[in-house]
Amino acid sequence: MAPVNSATIDIVVKRSLDSWTALRLALEHGFVEGNVEEKCIAIKEDLTHICAQGADQLDIEELLESAAYHDFNFLDEDKSFKDLARAIVTCLRELTTDCVQIEVIDKHFPSVSAALSQSRKGEDQIESVDEESALSEMISESTLEEPRAPKPKAEPIIDDDGFELVQPRRKR
Repeated sequence: MAPVNSATIDIVVKRSLDSWTALRLALEHGFVEGNVEEKCIAIKEDLTHICAQGADQLDIEELLESAAYHDFNFLDEDKSFKDLARAIVTCLRELTTDCVQIEVIDKHFPSVSAALSQSRKGEDQIESVDEESALSEMISESTLEEPRAPKPKAEPIIDDDGFELVQPRRKR
């Protein structure tokens, strides 16, 4: 089992941070206070250092969660940092046994542009619909009955003195 070199770890860390949607949204929407570049460089360096030391998934999770909350001002409620840490550890483990490094990295962290283009492909697909069947389906699902008019309320009974007679409710 050959150790993973630092250049490969840099690529894994960069791809993993690029694929972290919660972090990307925090950066795009301006949640980060202070110098954004310094904070991005710091998390990249910390994650690279901890991966080079052979940290386990829990250490990476703690680093990502802490950075999300303290440095980038967001709470990762869906726990995507756990998925990201698992992917990093799995990718690094596979890189120690597999000689085709780029394919392993692409499998775990597809490039952002590839992921966006693939999601756009799904939007571009047009579903062909037979108009007659769609119309008959809409007609069969809808009710063609006229809405019923509400029952008129009974007029109150007024006695000789001008007071309204209160009637007890019916038992069900």
